[in-house]
Amino acid sequence: MDRLRHLGLFCLSFGSFVVLWQLASTYLVSQHLMPPPGNVLRTAVPMLATAEIPRHVAVSLARVVVGFSLGSALGILFGVLMGRIRWIHDLLDPVLEFFRFLSPTAMIPIAVIWFGIGEQSKYFLIFWGTFFIVLINAIHGVIGTPWARLRAAECLGATRVQIFTLIVLPSAIPAVVTGMRVALASSYLSIIPAEILAADSGIGFLLQQSSLLLQTNRVFVVLAVFGILGYLSDRAFQLMTSRGLSRYLEAYSA
Repeated sequence: MDRLRHLGLFCLSFGSFVVLWQLASTYLVSQHLMPPPGNVLRTAVPMLATAEIPRHVAVSLARVVVGFSLGSALGILFGVLMGRIRWIHDLLDPVLEFFRFLSPTAMIPIAVIWFGIGEQSKYFLIFWGTFFIVLINAIHGVIGTPWARLRAAECLGATRVQIFTLIVLPSAIPAVVTGMRVALASSYLSIIPAEILAADSGIGFLLQQSSLLLQTNRVFVVLAVFGILGYLSDRAFQLMTSRGLSRYLEAYSA
């Protein structure tokens, strides 16, 4: 019953969006500026049939996976160290606070100068958009470990290593997962400007080529594909974490 309710709300949400889109493109905005859903769908069919969209999606997705994985891994590592060891936090925090306000878009010239227009520059920009978000959440998760749990473990004779591995790390998992989910969206936001300015493949490149040729239908197709890809990635991430880390998310989120 609950699944049917969620399915019904899902269909209602997207159905309402499509209806509003159709009304807007028919009565409020010129169809040259906002093509109706039917036109976008008809444009998407040959792009899918010729594998144009799947080819570019595969390239962008591979870049996101590499950059997101590197950014998350290092973000968790430095976040745990900074959250647990005070002097490391005080030493690195000013520098990291300075750099985290530099957006991936602002770092595009540096990425091109350092790495050229190859894959390394894309990985770097996605890493940049991921690392700081995961880092801040990991620090918060470690520092936010309830004192009651720490004191209880100390009273039971737990060693510092046991406290770290059995209390601190599990307590930080909900915050880390939240940070990774937010960073996943940031990684997608980072890949588009990178591919627009310095790439010959990927979703951003396809978006740029369509806009330069004033192919509005194709632009909307690419935007729809990008949104669907992000939505599916987020749902896949939630599914994996809820199944693989359900014990920690339920026990340590309180």
